[in-house]
Amino acid sequence: MYLKSDRDLYRRRRRIPWLRLLTLLALVGVGVYVVNTVRDIMQERPGGGPAYAPTPIPSPTPTPSPAIYVARAEDAYWAGDVETAIDAYQRALDIEPNQFDLYVALSRLLTFQSEPERGLDMAREALRRQPENARAWAVLCLAYDWIGMPLEAVSACQKAISFDPTLPEAYAYLAEAYIDTGNWYAANSTIATAVELGENNVDVLRNRAYVLETQGNYYGAISAYREALVVHDKLVHLHMAIGRNANALGNWTLAVQAYTDAVEADPNHVPALARLGLVLLLTGDYNKAEANLTKAIKLDPTFGDAYAHLGTLYFQQRNYEDAIENLKLAVRYGEARSRRRTVSLVITMEDTNAVDAEPGGTEVARAEFAHPSDFEAPLRGMIAGHMVGTDITGHVRFDVMSGRYAMEMEGLPPAPAGKIYVGWFLPLRSLERQLVRTEAIFPAPNGRVQASGDTGRVGGPTIETYYTLALSYYLLDQCSEAMPYIDAALRIDPEDANALQTRQLCR
Repeated sequence: MYLKSDRDLYRRRRRIPWLRLLTLLALVGVGVYVVNTVRDIMQERPGGGPAYAPTPIPSPTPTPSPAIYVARAEDAYWAGDVETAIDAYQRALDIEPNQFDLYVALSRLLTFQSEPERGLDMAREALRRQPENARAWAVLCLAYDWIGMPLEAVSACQKAISFDPTLPEAYAYLAEAYIDTGNWYAANSTIATAVELGENNVDVLRNRAYVLETQGNYYGAISAYREALVVHDKLVHLHMAIGRNANALGNWTLAVQAYTDAVEADPNHVPALARLGLVLLLTGDYNKAEANLTKAIKLDPTFGDAYAHLGTLYFQQRNYEDAIENLKLAVRYGEARSRRRTVSLVITMEDTNAVDAEPGGTEVARAEFAHPSDFEAPLRGMIAGHMVGTDITGHVRFDVMSGRYAMEMEGLPPAPAGKIYVGWFLPLRSLERQLVRTEAIFPAPNGRVQASGDTGRVGGPTIETYYTLALSYYLLDQCSEAMPYIDAALRIDPEDANALQTRQLCR
C-alpha cells in the first residue's frame, strides 16, 4: 500500500521538463567536485603529503593483569631464568605497586642475583607497607648479610623471628649471619632449628651447607648443596657454591663441572660465566676461558671480576697491553661496585682529637641511599636528623664511579667545644679495611652545610688485580704508571711479596 504523499511525489516527477533535469544533475556534479577539491586542499601541504591527516586510533587492547606477570615470574624462576623472573615481578609491580608479596620475592631474587643493594631497597619498601611482617624482615636480613653487614642482618632476623617464630627462612638467614660474624655455636644451633621447621626448604638447605662450608667442612658442604639442588636444580647460586667448595679442595674437575652446570642452568648469568672462565684459566684452557669471560663482559660491561680474570689471562700470555686495558677496568668497576653497595650516610658527633676508624660518637643524622637499576647512576639519599630539639634536613649525592660526594643540610647546630661532625659511608671500606668517612663537617652559623669530597680508593678488587696491573706496566718499562697500583696493593697488604718485588724492580 502506497502513502498518498508518495503517489503525489511520483506524479510531480513526471512533469519536470528535461532541460531542468539536466541542469539539476549538472549542479549536483559541480557540488561533488567542489567538496572533493576542498577536502583535498585541506589534506595537503604545499610540499605535498597530508597536512591534517587524522591520528590513527589504535584498537583498544586489555592491560595485562599483574597475575599474568606473576605467573611468568614463577615459571621463569623454576626454569632457572632469574633475570626474567625479576623483570616479570617488576612489571607486575608497575601495574599494581601495592602488592606486598612481590617486594619480598624481588628482594630475595635480587640478592641471589648479586644485587643485594637493590634487594635491600625492596625489603625496605616491603617494611614500609607492613612494618611487622616477618618475611620482610627475613629478606632484609638476607640482603644485609650479602652486602657485608652481618651485625645488622642478625638484628633484622631476630626481628623476623619475634613476629613469626615458625618461619624457617628467618632461622636459616640468621644462621648465615651468625656464621659470618664468627659465632659458630649460635649458627649451628639456629640452622638446626631451621631444618626442623623446613627440612625441604631450599634456602634452609643452602644455609645448612653454607654453615658447613664456613667451618671448613667442604665435603659436607658439597653434599648439602646437592640436597638443596634436589629441591631446585636450576638455582645458579647453588651450583656456584659447589664450585667454590671444589676450588677450596683443589678439585678442578669438579669445579669446572659445577660452574658449567651453573651456566647451563642460566646461560646469561654473568658471575657464573666469570667464575667458569677463571677456573678454565687456572686449568690452562685459555681459549674456552677467554670465550666465557668475553661473553660475561658483553652481557655486563660493568662486571669487574670478568675484566680481572681476562686481564690475568692476557698477562699470562704476555699480552701486556691488553692486560693493562682489562685490569684498569677491573679496578674501576670493582671499586665502583663497592661504592654502589653503600647503604647509609651516618653523621656523628666525635671528639676532635679522637676520631677512630669506626664511628663512636652520637648519631645526629642519617641518609638511606636508594639504588637505581643503572649501575653507573649516582646514589641519592635524603638526610634526616635525630638530635632532640633540632630539625636537620638535607640531601646527599654519591657518584659511585668517581667516588665524589656532595651534601647539603639545614638546621645542623654548631658542634660543642672539642667536638666535630663526621659522615660515615656504611659499610664502605678503604683498602686498609677502615670505614670510609668524610672530612670534618662544619655548619655555618645559620645551620647550613655545603660539603663535598672524594672517597679515594676503596676495597673491592683483589690485591692480585693491583699488582698484576703494576707488573704489566713494569714489563712495558712504564714504572711511573705502575707506582699508584703498587701503592694500592701495599695498602691492602704491606707485606705482599709480589707488590714489594714490583716496587723494588721499579726503583
